[in-house]
Amino acid sequence: MKIRWNRESVRLRITPTEMAMILRGEEFGEELGFPGGTTWRVTVSAGAQTALASEENTANVTLSAEDRERLAAPDAEGIYFQTPDGLRYYVEKDFPCVHKRGAEALEPGTETFIPPAGFEARKLETETEINGE
Repeated sequence: MKIRWNRESVRLRITPTEMAMILRGEEFGEELGFPGGTTWRVTVSAGAQTALASEENTANVTLSAEDRERLAAPDAEGIYFQTPDGLRYYVEKDFPCVHKRGAEALEPGTETFIPPAGFEARKLETETEINGE
């Protein structure tokens, strides 16, 4: 799982293996240990209703059966939510990057989903609009 966050949102990008786990009702997660012993964790699990909660250094995302099914749909790229106080959180399928990354990024290859029709063109069009090209 890849995790991206800022003060307004939390984005989780899951692999096909993680998708299979959540469809079976299994919990999965990611953690990052820092020097000195602090560890940040994010977990995703099946539950009665979709929610985002936190406990100490752990963010917990729970997905309802309906939302797990929506995410599993072949044409779905992700599912998107907002907490009552305005924090947005997303669970998205991890697709291959459309643009090349520099070798100095040292990113390992990861398991990804096969992109739906039109995915690459849509992403490149969005990048062009954002960058004003």
